[in-house]
Amino acid sequence: MSTDIPQDLVPFVDRLIAERRYLSKDEVVAEGLRLLQAREALRQEVQAGFEQLDAGRGIPADEVYARVDERIRQIEEGENGAN
Repeated sequence: MSTDIPQDLVPFVDRLIAERRYLSKDEVVAEGLRLLQAREALRQEVQAGFEQLDAGRGIPADEVYARVDERIRQIEEGENGAN
């Protein structure tokens, strides 16, 4: 597949290649597509979460905060949290 990079993005792509962050324009485009794929997956997860909340399957905030506080305590004490 061949594609053209929009003129306003060419300097950005060229800079990424010049800085050796990517070796080619194809690598830059592939990374952009991977990021779009990840964003779409996240969007779907967020939508599923909203649907769960709408269906009354949420977790009370005080329970979430208690879990977070416990996890922070484990990290601070050097525990790995695996039970």
